[in-house]
Amino acid sequence: MMYSPTQYREERMDLIYEVIQNYSFATLITMTSEGPFVSHLPVLLDSAKKVLLSHCARGNPQWKHFKEGIPVTVIFNGPHAYISPAWYKPDPDNVPTWNYAAVHVKGTARIIEDFHDAYSVMNKLVQNYEDQYRTGWVLPAEPNETLKNDLNRGITVFEIAMDHVEAKFKLSQKQNSADRNSVIDNLSKSSGEQGSALAEYMKKVLTSGK
Repeated sequence: MMYSPTQYREERMDLIYEVIQNYSFATLITMTSEGPFVSHLPVLLDSAKKVLLSHCARGNPQWKHFKEGIPVTVIFNGPHAYISPAWYKPDPDNVPTWNYAAVHVKGTARIIEDFHDAYSVMNKLVQNYEDQYRTGWVLPAEPNETLKNDLNRGITVFEIAMDHVEAKFKLSQKQNSADRNSVIDNLSKSSGEQGSALAEYMKKVLTSGK
């Protein structure tokens, strides 16, 4: 569970999916007898099938947890930034805080054993990021035996069923509109790329009705 007061809970799936897609380098957690096991991996959303697609190195033992059916929690951290009380109208009760968007997905992972299916997932992952960075690199359309063996030895491809999705968008909802607008303005001016992205989320989330 994620601590999430009512005013910060987000249930609009279009906004939640946007965070997953735009901030897709995720944290994957499985619980073992020795405690939590954590990996940091790129994850691709398939919203039509309600699954997350990813892969890990064969040397990463977390894939064995997937095979054992251990539940997985996947955490996506969206834009976030420090919020100064100087951005509000003067009030002795004002304190510094942090605004952010976070999404937690809980589910079960299935290892994709079939090579052609695994290759298809890898191709989707590669093309997703190649398109973003406009570098033009592609996996071979017809994988040769060497590539097939390298993939089988080197990585494990899997999908995670999105059994439960929980989102928290803490975006100055408790402040009045004037102070919220001041936060948006100052984030855009003072907090770099991260602050500008957060300001855009604030405008989008706070101006559209739930």
